[in-house]
Amino acid sequence: MTNLQNAIQTLQLNNKLVILRSCGGSKQRELLASLTQDYAKVDLSLPNLRLQEQQNPQLFAEGLRLPVYLADLQCAPSLLSVLLSCKLTLGQIIASCSQSYYLEELAAQADAGSVAFVELPLQVADAFVRKPFAPQESYLQNLRGAEKRQLVAAMLGEREVYSSWVRRVLQQDIMERTTVSDEVKFYRFLCAVASMAGCVVNYTILANNVGITAPTAKQWLQFLAGTGLVYLLPPVEHVAGKRLVKAPKVYFREAGAAAHLLQLYDGASLLQSVYFKNLYENYVVSALRESYLRWGQEPDFRFYRDSNNKEISLLVQAQGVLYPVMICQETFSTNRLGKFFALLPGYAEEQGLQLGTGCMITLGGECMQVSGGLWQINADVL
Repeated sequence: MTNLQNAIQTLQLNNKLVILRSCGGSKQRELLASLTQDYAKVDLSLPNLRLQEQQNPQLFAEGLRLPVYLADLQCAPSLLSVLLSCKLTLGQIIASCSQSYYLEELAAQADAGSVAFVELPLQVADAFVRKPFAPQESYLQNLRGAEKRQLVAAMLGEREVYSSWVRRVLQQDIMERTTVSDEVKFYRFLCAVASMAGCVVNYTILANNVGITAPTAKQWLQFLAGTGLVYLLPPVEHVAGKRLVKAPKVYFREAGAAAHLLQLYDGASLLQSVYFKNLYENYVVSALRESYLRWGQEPDFRFYRDSNNKEISLLVQAQGVLYPVMICQETFSTNRLGKFFALLPGYAEEQGLQLGTGCMITLGGECMQVSGGLWQINADVL
């Protein structure tokens, strides 16, 4: 947690209003309480406070006693614009939200450079926290002795937790805080998104599965991303001479939530499911992303896929280096992998990056160096 606190304090020293996005789990509530314990709390979920803010937002903002913690800012999103226009010390304001869609829109319309959105990690960190994933040789060497976990059990998580999580997201963060008005139809949409976990988003298929238009499907997916339940991984936008996929890939914050929506409740049904491969990729991407969130960082991840179906699962950019990552169930052909990675030197140079060590993350096997610039990592140690 110290790493996260340091990241937040750095943002505050740069006079940024920090908005912490929480999915509402018990660990995240504990983390929020710890991060804001020295702040005067203003709970915007209370109707009387929202009424005061609506009657005179300028007076409400100017009357805040700094440093202040604005809990549930999504309940009064218009307050953000007022805060940014007031002559307040933004670095002494911390807010939290469980739905960031409208807040991000308002921040973009105002002075976006004055607002920092920070995604809270799902787990409160222990005293020792592994650094954010960047497959440098020293980092990979340390993984050799890392403790392994039961991967399928970790992917499934706890059914009761996901059931309450999905219900809260649906009823509060979606039905109460967005323009969606049909709960059953949105639940069908949520299940359709789960069937696409780990895949490139196809808005037409999503729309047809639910009975809505493609633009509505796109907006609903943005609403869902605003809750933190799903994460949209952007594609590489330009590689000379290549026609690239333009749509993002969608991942659930936890693969277990997608498995729950797909009614995969045990290890046997998960392993036999046609969705296992994509949920496994979902698990890996989420685990790597969490390693950054524990340090208060939003990782710079992208994926590569061209019109010839050549794909690199993940491109990790860290400290001026580009690391290609292939996520596969079994060991990938190193020759084929080398051909895929050969697509990247020009792109890395164009982006002003060095091309770093590549790695393939597999089910089982050992963490070892396969060749000079390629490592194999067992997903059990992530």
